[in-house]
Parts: sequence; C-alpha cells; structure tokens
Amino acid sequence: MNKKEFTDFVESIDSHINFLISILNDNGFEGENIRDFDNRINDIQEFYETKYFIYDEIVQNKLRLSFWAFFAKLLTEKLGGELRIAPKSDYCEGTPQLINFGNKFDKKGKRKWIGIGFDSWFNGIIEKKLLGTLEGTVEHVLQYYTPPLA
Repeated sequence: MNKKEFTDFVESIDSHINFLISILNDNGFEGENIRDFDNRINDIQEFYETKYFIYDEIVQNKLRLSFWAFFAKLLTEKLGGELRIAPKSDYCEGTPQLINFGNKFDKKGKRKWIGIGFDSWFNGIIEKKLLGTLEGTVEHVLQYYTPPLA
C-alpha cells in the first residue's frame, strides 16, 4: 500500500465497513451498522474462516480492506490513536497500523504502545493460525489499553 492508496483507504473506511456488513448480511449474519457487530466479533471470524475463499480475488481484496477498516474504526473509537502505514521494519509492512492509542505511559510520560497491525489478525484468521479467538484478542487490547473508570 502506497501513500495514495492509504489515503484512499482512510477516506473510505465507512464504505469498506458497509461493504463488509452487506456481505455478512448476505451470509446470514444480520446487522445494519458497526455497532451491531462490535460485540459479535466471533461471527466476523467465522465468516472469514468459512466464507472468504469462496469469493473471487477482487472481492477477497475488498474483504481484506473491509476487515482492516472494521477493526481500525472499532479500536480507534474506543482507544483513540491514529492510523499509519506500517514501516518496512514491521511485521505487517505496508498495511494500516494503529499507533498513539490507549492509556499506557512510560516513566517520562511518553505514550507507550505497540502498533497494532490488522493484517496480522486477518492473516491469522484466514490461515487458521490465530492464537485464540479474534474476540479474545480485541478484548485483551481493550482491557489492557483502556483507562480505568474514575
């Protein structure tokens, strides 16, 4: 993904999410918007594990972008942060990565985080190599990086 493709992706996040929701609905996973699915991540995982490969390459590419968009928006809304293209030194080089999020700080007050590369989650699911469940992964990230209630 180059800078222009990344900019197009960020500007089209809602379109990508709507595409995913439409495909999910076509496959029996009912919902109208991201809120209908943010607590049904297991359904999204099941869809990608069982239905992703029935589609042609063009739709698969759209589904990959839609996966990235869904989780980027979900986590950004809950934890803040920003998206960037993962650098060459990263395990998910050239794909969207969430940075500057959450509530962890080092002793000097600098925000402490690791970049979240959604492509690694995506590949873990379609290759059936994800350790645990996607829902468990998301819950762990949210619990670890969400500030405690005052």
